[in-house]
Amino acid sequence: KDTRPAWDNKLQYLMAALGFAVGLGNIWRFPYLCKKNGGGAFLIPYVIMLFVEGYPLYYLELAVGQKIRKGTIGVWTHIHPMLGGVGIASNVISLLIGLYYNMILGWALFYFFNSFQANLPWATCPRINATHAIPECELSSPTNYFWYRDTLDISHTIEDGGEQNWRMVVVLFVAWVIVFLGMNKGIKSSGKVMYFATLFPYIVLIAFFIRGMTLDGAIDGVKYMFSPDVSRLKDADVWREAATQIFFSLGLGYGSIIAYSSYNQPKNNCRKDAIFVASANCLTSIFACVTVFSILAYINIFLPKIKESNVEGPGLAFIAFTEAIIKFPAAPFWSILFFFMLLNIGMSSEFGILQTVVTSVLDSGVKISKTLLTAIMCSGMFVVGLLFSQRSGSYFLDIFDSYSATLALVTIALFEVLAVSYIYKISRFEKDLKEMVGVTPGYYWTISWRFTCPLALVIILGASLAGLFRKPLTTNYFSPPWGVVLIIFLVLASVACIPVYAI
Repeated sequence: KDTRPAWDNKLQYLMAALGFAVGLGNIWRFPYLCKKNGGGAFLIPYVIMLFVEGYPLYYLELAVGQKIRKGTIGVWTHIHPMLGGVGIASNVISLLIGLYYNMILGWALFYFFNSFQANLPWATCPRINATHAIPECELSSPTNYFWYRDTLDISHTIEDGGEQNWRMVVVLFVAWVIVFLGMNKGIKSSGKVMYFATLFPYIVLIAFFIRGMTLDGAIDGVKYMFSPDVSRLKDADVWREAATQIFFSLGLGYGSIIAYSSYNQPKNNCRKDAIFVASANCLTSIFACVTVFSILAYINIFLPKIKESNVEGPGLAFIAFTEAIIKFPAAPFWSILFFFMLLNIGMSSEFGILQTVVTSVLDSGVKISKTLLTAIMCSGMFVVGLLFSQRSGSYFLDIFDSYSATLALVTIALFEVLAVSYIYKISRFEKDLKEMVGVTPGYYWTISWRFTCPLALVIILGASLAGLFRKPLTTNYFSPPWGVVLIIFLVLASVACIPVYAI
């Protein structure tokens, strides 16, 4: 008898899968890439790469998880005993990313709590006395000052900021408590949360889209996005970044897709699921980009200096967007909506990332309850995550974000597609899909798995390696030798599991 837990229904599973895929990168990474790479021109390689690698790899991960009905370590060990390291590598990456991702959610919590004020605290500079504001704030801007001083209390370098920022410690703790409450019963608890966590951000995005379209200059921002600079398509880096964005946006290689699909019914049509989730994720990115461009054009962050600006990542959410919000009527209301949206988007992704680890441990046969396992994991990651709540924490977060996943995830995906195509064999995989879905996969799928995907992944891996060696391993954040050692550790910590396990 199959005793494996299962989703309550198909909609719950789809909400969880979509919630994991649609993350913070859709809101603050994709608009930056469009701006950087020719506006609408970037959509061309982006959509092409969706067909080249997005659909096939997503379908493959869904299918192996659903067929073998185990987490990522169990799946790849089942395919070949020497491939267990691929699953371990996915777990290591999930732990590394989960560590710093929750600090970002802590930042969003801090802004969310501070939004419940009649006058938003980042709208004006703090005052020394009745007549004078703090000079540093006046030289910069209230939004910059609130981010760097009130929120991060950032140190000058990574080496002189070891003391804890206790406000960040508190919000980091609260973020981990929320994760625990959402995951402590496994998919039975996280699945129910996903209905709201996945759908609410779309309601807020639509509200911001409508608001954005009424702003002065909004149409110019949208025109820029859909006026492609086709000359940028000659640049190989544009194609590499499109491929990388598809890859990371869908969450390929983390093991989360495999973990989620392992709780599906054996006869579930995972091909339709793959097409739906990957397409919805792509459309969400484009819709979010239109919304962001319309609002940021209004405050002249993108226009008239749209080509010279360099707004991405946390800077987009915590500086640029807050600057726009304070210009809205009823600014606190919009601020509450925006940061609550970020929290929901981030939490649904965090649940998926950590589900990889939970599923792998439970599948290993360890006699431990889901609640105790989740408590141990969240507590341990909170303690280690105090690295990011220091005054120098944002420097460490930037390093983790830059080096912990890029090469490793592409390497894992390459091993996955080669393992299914040439070790498990495509012919056997086709029979499994016929049994599950009811139809044999067509030429598009089989050619992609055997040739197109491996080739694309090798090219992405080569380009990423070249980019790594092209830029120095040290920055103004830190000095050798420990900075270089940290980067090497982050790059190799997960990938090294593959050959070590095989040996």
